[in-house]
Amino acid sequence: MTRPPAPARYAPDRDLPRYRHRLGRTPHPRTNPEGHSWGSPEPESPPLTHDNWRRHEAWLFGIDLFNRGYWWEAHEWWEAAWHATRDDAMGHLLQGLIQLAAAWLKWEDGNRKGRRGLWRRSRDHLLTATTEGSSLAGLEVACVVDGMDRLFAHNAVRPDPVQTQDLPRLSLSPDLCP
Repeated sequence: MTRPPAPARYAPDRDLPRYRHRLGRTPHPRTNPEGHSWGSPEPESPPLTHDNWRRHEAWLFGIDLFNRGYWWEAHEWWEAAWHATRDDAMGHLLQGLIQLAAAWLKWEDGNRKGRRGLWRRSRDHLLTATTEGSSLAGLEVACVVDGMDRLFAHNAVRPDPVQTQDLPRLSLSPDLCP
């Protein structure tokens, strides 16, 4: 069986962390001296806008992290952008993806109730973000919602083991809907 190709990198100059943080299983990245981001400042970000998403570091690196199963780390980068963003649609997009990353963490831990609640809130934010159209910041948000609805309905319990290469990816190819 061949492995699918690695997802595209949108922020290739940024190094990936040395491990994927898992609550209660790995050192907390910032508060534990053995954490992968110990001593590093928290991510900072300008607002995410309709004009700057193609070069917005927190947005692009968050997608890279998410696509490789670094859900806690992706949420951290997107949260920095979310705090700075004033545009309602972009804010809902970021908040929806932050909660989607948290839903993946809960799913991986086998917490079905937590995953369901976070996905429901994530989905609401993502659908609110798309009132202006299905594409936002280069992401076909409606495709993300459809894909996650199908995945979570089909796999009510986490896959065993979670294989990040087989998971849905966020793609900034707005003309493709997997």
